[in-house]
Amino acid sequence: MSTLIIWIGLCLVFSVVFVRRMHFVLAAVIVVRILVPGVVQNEVMPGLHPSMYLFLCFVLVQLAFAPSIFGRVIRSAGVWPQAILGGIAAVMMTDVGNPGSAGLLDTTMFVLGIVWAPYYVFVFMRYSIRSAPAAGKVFLVTFVLLGLAEAVLSQIQVATGRPLVWESDFSRIWLNGTQSELGAAIGTFGHGIQVGVFFAALMPLLALIRSMFLRFALAAVLLVTVPLAYGRMGLILTIVGFVFLVIIGGRRILRSVLLATVVAVALLVSIQGVAGEKLLHKFEDDNGSAALRVAAFDWFWEHTSEFFTGGYPGSRDLKGMGTLGSSLENGYFMMALMFGILVVVAFFVFMACLLLGHFKIKERDSWPGVAAAALIIVSINGYSSIGGNSIDIHLFWFVLAMASYRSSRNPRLVESAQRVSSRRLPGQGGSSSFPAGRVPAS
Repeated sequence: MSTLIIWIGLCLVFSVVFVRRMHFVLAAVIVVRILVPGVVQNEVMPGLHPSMYLFLCFVLVQLAFAPSIFGRVIRSAGVWPQAILGGIAAVMMTDVGNPGSAGLLDTTMFVLGIVWAPYYVFVFMRYSIRSAPAAGKVFLVTFVLLGLAEAVLSQIQVATGRPLVWESDFSRIWLNGTQSELGAAIGTFGHGIQVGVFFAALMPLLALIRSMFLRFALAAVLLVTVPLAYGRMGLILTIVGFVFLVIIGGRRILRSVLLATVVAVALLVSIQGVAGEKLLHKFEDDNGSAALRVAAFDWFWEHTSEFFTGGYPGSRDLKGMGTLGSSLENGYFMMALMFGILVVVAFFVFMACLLLGHFKIKERDSWPGVAAAALIIVSINGYSSIGGNSIDIHLFWFVLAMASYRSSRNPRLVESAQRVSSRRLPGQGGSSSFPAGRVPAS
């Protein structure tokens, strides 16, 4: 509890210092969510993930010290999206009366930390990007630096056979309390699948970098590292993201194709060794993983009537109870087990509608954020995800906010930023003072 109190105090101070530069606090939220794995959050502090405590402190500070800006941010989210999300959250809370429920406190923390807070991080990020063009660059640099850090860490983990970060926690969770050699790159996430998902989400965002050489150099780093996680889904999604990067990469088609070829060759060379052999073996023999997924799928559809409108009334730890040989291995299925199929369908449609609403055919700068978010929606189908407190839901909202990013090459953005700058009130620094209805559209 003392750790939590100290952390909240630091979060409040940090939020007050940057009250007029909200994008720095939001960038810190992204950093903390990536660097502190969800699987150890309860070991760090009770209740929510540390990044969500930081965001809640940020919201309180904004409400207290910049109420007018806070009001504009909330209005910019629109009435209906907030009402729909509030309705979904309210229905989730009714699970408290279910015999299989985790209880009032845990259910509240899940709804707050997985459903409510990440969405409002997106709302504040989007407002920040639209009102201050520099904010988008701060977020982009944050994503790139985190990607490089995860890539370097993954390479060192494979070379040394040790987690290096969160070592005692990861050893207890994955290595059964021993100091056995680490079998794959797990980054700061604790699992190779999440490394692949993170790299896949970053790949489309690289299209926002102006330098083509830097763009493809970073893509090469991610592509040669992702095989070390030994995850089929992560590798496939990262390659899909790279194809998107090549297609949208720039007007100089020949140069783009040549650089893409170099990156592809680097990938092929990187998988010629042990990493390639292990990946090929997983494609040929997945050690029963496919059979376990089929069994989980069959169980899910055979019991849909038991949790169609509400959570499953029995124990939700199907593997622990011996019902299945694994978890349901699908984030949406696991969320349905907790709150009911109808709630999950509503939440999925909510996410999909917001994603499609941010896709602007004539605004190419919106495509990378939308593409990254779409890859995450797909990835949630591939493993425990939401049920394992993974990064997916948070990362979905983080990258979707980047769909509002507009490069300085866009003359409409420059003109809009100049208009916003001329309307700022004295003392408001980087935060704009224009009405919500005049926020530049994405």
